[in-house]
Amino acid sequence: MFDISFTELIVVGIVALIVIGPERLPAVARTAGYFLGRARRYVEQVKRDLNEEMELDSLRKLRDSMHETVDSFENSVRSEINKISEIADTQPTAIPEKKSHAVESGGKTEPENTETAASSTPKEPRQLGS
Repeated sequence: MFDISFTELIVVGIVALIVIGPERLPAVARTAGYFLGRARRYVEQVKRDLNEEMELDSLRKLRDSMHETVDSFENSVRSEINKISEIADTQPTAIPEKKSHAVESGGKTEPENTETAASSTPKEPRQLGS
């Protein structure tokens, strides 16, 4: 922080001893230490508060971006649902119902798969002379 060497501290201490005097020097040193400690704690508290504010700000930005993403996704889903419901409303008979084969042939039931019917009962060839 400050570029003060050990020899400079000794010079300051000797000057303080001469100016203040040996009787009041310990009290002045205690008071100076107390105020320096308070100043350090204050600076550390300000640093912590700034770091917390920066973290809160980044979390707020993240929350806002997540809300925007969720809102846009919700809007797109709603628009797709609206499109599908509009299509369903305009074309209610888009899927025709299947009629049974018996109804189409007039009530007669015929086998649906002619290959299986032919393979299960093979027909014998007719002879012309009989």
